[in-house]
Amino acid sequence: MKKLFFLAIAASLSLTACKNETKSVSKTEPAVAIVDNTKLGIDINSNPQGLAVGSQAPDLTFTLADGTSETLANLYKDQPIVVFFYRGYWCPVCNKHLSALAKQAETIEVKGVKLVAITPETYENVEKTKKQTGAHFTIISDTNNAALKAFGVDFKVTDKYQKMIQDHLNASIKETNGATDAVLPVPATYIIDTTGEIVYRQFNPDYKDRASVDDILAHLPK
Repeated sequence: MKKLFFLAIAASLSLTACKNETKSVSKTEPAVAIVDNTKLGIDINSNPQGLAVGSQAPDLTFTLADGTSETLANLYKDQPIVVFFYRGYWCPVCNKHLSALAKQAETIEVKGVKLVAITPETYENVEKTKKQTGAHFTIISDTNNAALKAFGVDFKVTDKYQKMIQDHLNASIKETNGATDAVLPVPATYIIDTTGEIVYRQFNPDYKDRASVDDILAHLPK
């Protein structure tokens, strides 16, 4: 009888342990937030993280609209720069954000800071963006995604999201970017000081969340 009693207790403890183990596994499930990024068009195999504050700005050379070359280092050599990424002329949220920056650009530039936008769309489409938003600051076309990758903001766009953009906004991400793959940036914002250090970043995979002019002004180097 004693043996049966102890066996019953052991079985009960084993069952309780299994239940606890199941509970502890379920507690880790909420961390699957990255999967939810597919709703934002981010392919499940992409996991953009972005450069952190305190990082050194990447060594980059750009081709400007007039065909001349420019380096990122030369842009921040004499004055801090605000670098921000946008998706394309077809994006209503991007256009709203760029329009707001265009209207208040002088408020930022008067502080001795340069605004630099980077986009994967071609320069032909950059012109569409300028006309729609009134943006007069530097916009760099990064069709080879070198800058997007260097800043860690690039991601592959899901087929479903590409179709949605085509159906609702009548735009092809691939064609807009003059590319064979559909790649977009997290529309992040970075402030880089004259030493090349990133002193501020706003980074959110949700394209509706952007750094405001007030955010930028509050974090400019003193």
